[in-house]
Amino acid sequence: MTRHLFVVNPLARNAGVLAEEGRGICERLGLDAAVKVSGYAGETIKIVREEALTGADLRVYVFGGDGSLNEAVCGCAGFENVALTQIPCGTGNDFVRCFGGKEIFLDMEKMITSSREVMLDLMDVAIDGAEPRRAVNICSVGMDADVAAGMTRYKWARRFGSKMPYNLSLAAALFRGIKRPYTVTFGDERLEEMFTIITCCNGQVYGGGFKACPDADPADGRLEFLLVKGIGRLTLLRVVGRYANGKYKELTKYIRHNPGSSISVESKKPFYANCDGEVFPAGKAVFSLSPHKLRFILP
Repeated sequence: MTRHLFVVNPLARNAGVLAEEGRGICERLGLDAAVKVSGYAGETIKIVREEALTGADLRVYVFGGDGSLNEAVCGCAGFENVALTQIPCGTGNDFVRCFGGKEIFLDMEKMITSSREVMLDLMDVAIDGAEPRRAVNICSVGMDADVAAGMTRYKWARRFGSKMPYNLSLAAALFRGIKRPYTVTFGDERLEEMFTIITCCNGQVYGGGFKACPDADPADGRLEFLLVKGIGRLTLLRVVGRYANGKYKELTKYIRHNPGSSISVESKKPFYANCDGEVFPAGKAVFSLSPHKLRFILP
């Protein structure tokens, strides 16, 4: 019998209510179901992995945002007995925009009784030679990763609005400067240049609605790399609106697009690598198409 596992981020809005709704549906249908609550950062990885190791046919529903989804992906990658989906209750919920947006994923009856599966690509992210971490949506280096990393310093500002930590971190990044030298290697090409942002796209949207690469397809067996050249603040203000709306093809003067399977980014000065919204300090980061696939549940 298939086991239905509902993993809840308790900080996500309505996550607990929706999980209990799902468990009630399973009980009514005589299905094996359980609700587990993640109590700290990283626990979703542990919860999913422990369940996957039982070998049972497992369907995991993760209730939270893109960070919760990433943890679940890291927990189930490599386990063919596990299918996964996101019940988007977080702030951004960006990955599900590849499939029509969050609302259709909130119908618990449909997700449990009449959903379907697709096989999606994953990414391996190796930082400073460590064991790769998995990602499913978008990874990046540069200004956007710096802003994400800096937001933790401004958590106190949430009392003035949920977006205030982001705004303060963005202002700090603009003040420090928005470009730096990187060595970027993909295929047989090696670039030593100034860049503002380097993105590795399996999905299309990140950062709470920033449509980096609308052409990206998480099931096509390739990644889309966007390299934003080192630009000044005024140029950034001129082009960021079009970039955020998925119009990178109009900005070939500033943005280089390369599809591929792997890209390496390194710098003499430590930087931050963004992995599906989770940020890690790095001296070198390698983003590559993973040999593992993800059984993803769609409504």
